[in-house]
Amino acid sequence: MEASIYTDGASRGNPGPCAYGFLIISGGRVLARRSERLGRCTNNEAEYVAVIRAMEEALRLGIRRIRLHSDSRLVISQLSGSWRARDPRMRGLLSRARELSSRFEGVELVNVPREDPFIRIVDGMCNEALDSAGRPRRRG
Repeated sequence: MEASIYTDGASRGNPGPCAYGFLIISGGRVLARRSERLGRCTNNEAEYVAVIRAMEEALRLGIRRIRLHSDSRLVISQLSGSWRARDPRMRGLLSRARELSSRFEGVELVNVPREDPFIRIVDGMCNEALDSAGRPRRRG
């Protein structure tokens, strides 16, 4: 089975309260939709957690090929090997994401703009998760 995955992470402050969200879509159907508060982290950490949790769920669903969409140039560039991770926490997250991606038969990485309709949905899911904690929504 093949699927498209859309991920986003959000942090109010950097670091600050953060959340992740993802959608897994196959054949025009949403197979999984999840968002969750993470506590305190950076935006980049939240972006990686979104990718990791989405890949874990895709594997659980038996998906063998994925097209991973993210508006995080850092995550896509590091996963593709064109950028290195220097921070120890980021290296750990990158290592976990690469280990998970190796379990798929095929992985296509797609850097999309923030204006992508599915990224906007996942961004909204992140903000809903943060809002549910009673934290004010960041404007702009």
